Amino acid sequence: MEKNQKAMWLILGVSVTGLFAGLLAAVHWIPEGPWLLAAIIGICIVFLIPCFYALRLEVSTGAYRCKTCGHEIVPTYREALCAPHCGTTRYLKCPVCGKRTWCKKIWTK
Repeated sequence: MEKNQKAMWLILGVSVTGLFAGLLAAVHWIPEGPWLLAAIIGICIVFLIPCFYALRLEVSTGAYRCKTCGHEIVPTYREALCAPHCGTTRYLKCPVCGKRTWCKKIWTK
């Protein structure tokens, strides 16, 4: 496993743990009202910042393989951000064959 890949999974793991811990703490200790809403919004924003960085690490490492033609796709940050995904499989449009498929991540060294 490459350094960027390990860092990406570590960042996501810590972020998700922090998100759930923060939300549980906020719901438990802050009474209903505008302060609870502000706390939940703030916790979600703090959660998203490292997620965007982890996505940048994922995009900078490796490529995605088109199921139709086998071409290796290297998406831009914006394409990766907007593409539906499940884990490290993204729904991308292949520049060679022009078809949209679920492309599996290929990690490079």
